[in-house]
Amino acid sequence: MDSQTLLDVVVIDDEETFTEGCRQTLEMGGYRSAVARDGPLGLDLVRTARPSVVLVDLKMPGMDGLEVLTHLSETSPSIVPIVITGHGTVDSAVESMKIGAFDFLSKPFEPEKLLDSVRRGMSLSGLRKEKEAAKEQAKEIGKAELPVPQDRNDLLLRGLGVLGEAYSIGIDKQDLLAQLSYLESEAKYHAQSLGQVKRKERAILDIRHDLLEADAIMEKYDFQKGALIQVMLDVQEKFHWLPRHILHWIGARLNVPAREVYTIAGFYEAFSLEPRGHHCVQVCTGTACHVRGASELLSRLEVMLNLKPGQTDSRQHFTLETVHCLGCCALAPVVAIDDQYHRDPSRKKLEKIVETFEKQEEVPCRD
Repeated sequence: MDSQTLLDVVVIDDEETFTEGCRQTLEMGGYRSAVARDGPLGLDLVRTARPSVVLVDLKMPGMDGLEVLTHLSETSPSIVPIVITGHGTVDSAVESMKIGAFDFLSKPFEPEKLLDSVRRGMSLSGLRKEKEAAKEQAKEIGKAELPVPQDRNDLLLRGLGVLGEAYSIGIDKQDLLAQLSYLESEAKYHAQSLGQVKRKERAILDIRHDLLEADAIMEKYDFQKGALIQVMLDVQEKFHWLPRHILHWIGARLNVPAREVYTIAGFYEAFSLEPRGHHCVQVCTGTACHVRGASELLSRLEVMLNLKPGQTDSRQHFTLETVHCLGCCALAPVVAIDDQYHRDPSRKKLEKIVETFEKQEEVPCRD
């Protein structure tokens, strides 16, 4: 398709009068736009016209707006979807934002509000395109100029390149070395906090991997300061806790003071500043469970997992906890592993349960 025929905005909505009004408003605002009356036609138009912004109605016959949003996220990372609907609810707004909607406009809305939302969406799309272009350029540069170092001299050449890049963005050598030294100390601290003994290079590569994972999460929110809590929630879900080096990295990336990041981390119960396993093992110590042998059940698990209550194993597979009540006194004594409840399991059964969870473990240990 010729670049002259590319669009700024595509409107996907089955209401003819409304879409015509949107098209006229957008054209008066200087935007090239087109209309599609259902989801499949809209997605076809998006693939060929490559717009920056897509307006999507939630209630349409056949393919609804949420399904269209899902497909849009797979089409191009630079597209900014905006939901337009006359049937908006808090739940639908939250669900839309989770899938990738940038804004949520309830019909009817003023033309100025539509143009303002589209203007902001166009700006965000431009930023996303710039980031994608920069990443592609970096890949090409990396392929051409950064071969895998074979010896000390190759590494020195790579170091010169990094030092040159630091100077180009206003970072002097001492500052660069200080930051690298700090990250090295954080690598050592992190390994020790997990009870792991690692070679220095392994520890450094591990936290580099963690910081890249954090970057990938923040990139989903375009490194916006306002997305701090959602970023922290995603990190908590990814790592099952909030490691210190990642919290400092988030603060630096989003330009948020470390004090504010830690205040939020300490305020919400959803966050943990201590290492937690991918699987939580909870032994009920309430009255019913206590009188029916909870202490013996806890002892079996302590020996099996080599943990005391409140501890997490060095591989971050399991966290052992005691709770006052699990709400199933008729099953006493009971242990819950994640969302599975087990009534007075024998040692043999416990071993089988733990073995099953270990086989399901998706996050490999990086020794």
